[in-house]
Amino acid sequence: MSFNNPIKPAKDIDGVRRSAFWHLGRRDHSEKELREKIARKTDNQQWIDTVISECFEYGYLDDARFVDNFIRSSQNKGFGSTRIKRDLQRKGIDVSHLDQVFEDDPHDYIPDALTLLSLKYKQRIANQYLKQKAMLFLQSKGHHFDDIFKAIDQHNEAYPVDDCDYLSEAVVLLSRKFKTAIIERKLHDKAMRLLISRGNSFNNALDAIKAFNDDMDKEE
Repeated sequence: MSFNNPIKPAKDIDGVRRSAFWHLGRRDHSEKELREKIARKTDNQQWIDTVISECFEYGYLDDARFVDNFIRSSQNKGFGSTRIKRDLQRKGIDVSHLDQVFEDDPHDYIPDALTLLSLKYKQRIANQYLKQKAMLFLQSKGHHFDDIFKAIDQHNEAYPVDDCDYLSEAVVLLSRKFKTAIIERKLHDKAMRLLISRGNSFNNALDAIKAFNDDMDKEE
């Protein structure tokens, strides 16, 4: 059962006008957004055009102001320029206008990307597996590759290499998957695929399997 109240059609232009002012009172809108919303109240295009013109005349509608506010809000959320541009295009803002806006915008997106990484990762993004996950994460937030690489490098500066025991991590991973020494070729190949898929190099994977087998021998 739906509890949403049905939209009541506007009986006159004042009803369309009240709807427009109500939406604008809640937050800033682009022209495209507002047109779509008040079109739910009426199919009278003349009323819609008149109300939109009035909103521009009174300063209630201003796409330039809307774009500026939207960009600042999105940047505060950590979004990159690609994501922000895409969202603005969906709201009816012309892409050629956006290119100029972002060209003139001095905002540095690397600290934003770094903040997102710091919240998500409390460790060094060391191997290829973690780097790929981090890159996909930042891409989804709209950041460019150059900024992503720089943000990952800066993130890793807070976690020195000496603090990371990659061999131990690989051995722990093996201990979760294997309960016997990895001797048979089939098990060995399976272990290698597992470790390499998690970003370990071929040689590091071999060292981890040897260390795991040595631990198993000590337990016997």
